[in-house]
Amino acid sequence: MIRFGPSGIPLSCKGRTLLDGIMDVHKLGLTAMEVQFLRTNVSQRPVTDEEAGLKSREVEDKFIIGVNRPSDEKDIFVEDLDKELKVGDVAHYLSGGVAEEFYRLPLIGRVARELDIVLTIHTPYYIKFTSQDDDLVKKSKLAFKYTAVQAGEMNGKIVVTHLGLLDDGSEPEDVREDVIQNLRELRDWMSKHYENTPLIGLENQAGDDAYGSLDEILEVCKKVSATIPVINFPHLKARGEYELETEDDFAAVFDKCKKFVPSNYYVNFSGMEMRRGNYRLTPIKRGELNFESLVDYLIEEYPEVTIISNSPLKEHDAMYMKVILERIYAREVAKDLRRKKK
Repeated sequence: MIRFGPSGIPLSCKGRTLLDGIMDVHKLGLTAMEVQFLRTNVSQRPVTDEEAGLKSREVEDKFIIGVNRPSDEKDIFVEDLDKELKVGDVAHYLSGGVAEEFYRLPLIGRVARELDIVLTIHTPYYIKFTSQDDDLVKKSKLAFKYTAVQAGEMNGKIVVTHLGLLDDGSEPEDVREDVIQNLRELRDWMSKHYENTPLIGLENQAGDDAYGSLDEILEVCKKVSATIPVINFPHLKARGEYELETEDDFAAVFDKCKKFVPSNYYVNFSGMEMRRGNYRLTPIKRGELNFESLVDYLIEEYPEVTIISNSPLKEHDAMYMKVILERIYAREVAKDLRRKKK
C-alpha cells in the first residue's frame, strides 16, 4: 500500500489538537501523519491537591516526565507513567504543543488505528548524537526518550530523528562510532519499556556540516538493529548526492535502501530549490524535484511506502501527490486495456 500524509496537523484543520488533525487527515482521504514534537523545555511546580492521587499519565495539559521530593537529585526522568502523585511532590513537566495532549495519546492512537492512519513522530530538530560526554548529546537523549514515550502511548510506528551536526575537526570514524553507541543505548532503552517497540527512523540531512548523508545513514543502519533509513528526497537533492530526475534515479535510491527496510519504506517529499548555495523547501509544483518520475517508479514496483509531505503546503501537497499517483496509474491501466483489446 502507498500511503500519503502531512508532516504535522493539517493547515486547514480548524481545531489545533492532534485528535482534530487525525480526523481531518481521514476526511481528506489521507492515511498517514507525522506528529511534530518540537518543544522540550522542562518546568516544575508542586503537585496540587486536585492532582494528588492521579497517575502521571492522567494529568491533563501536562506531560509529566518525572516526580521527586524537593531534596532529591536533579536527575528526575521517571519512565513509570503510573506513578501516583502525592501532595509535597514536585512535578517536572513539558507543556505546549503535543505535550499538552499527552493524557489523550492512547485515545488518539486508538482513533488512528480505527481510521487506518499510520502515526509516526519526529524528535526535536536540535538533536545531536555525533559525540559523547556533551551536554547537548545528553539533552538530545532525553528529548529522544520523551519522544519515544509519546510514540509508545499512541502506538506510533517510527520515531524519526536526525543525527546532528559535526564538531569541528571530528574524525568520521569516531563520529560514526559515537552515533552507533548512542543509538544502541536508546534502542535498548525502548526495548526494555515497550512491547511493541517503535522503529528508529534515521533521516538523511542536507549540508556538509551535518552527519546524515544517505551512505552514512545506511552504514549506521547496518550496525544498529531496529533502525531504518528515512529517505528525505529534498535533502538528497540539496546535498547533490543524486540527480533525482528520472525513474531510474529514484529506483537507485530505493534499491540502495532495500535491505535495511523490513517492510515499509518511509519517505519525505516536497519541492526544493537552491538559492545562493542554500536550499529551501517549496510546494511541489514550484520545486526542482520531479514527483512524476517518482510516481513512475512507484507504479512499476508498487512498494509498501509511506510518503510524508513536508512541503509548506502540508496536506495540500499530500493530496496533490495522491491525485497524481492515481491519475497516472489510471492512465497506465487504460493503456493496458487498450493494448489487450487490440
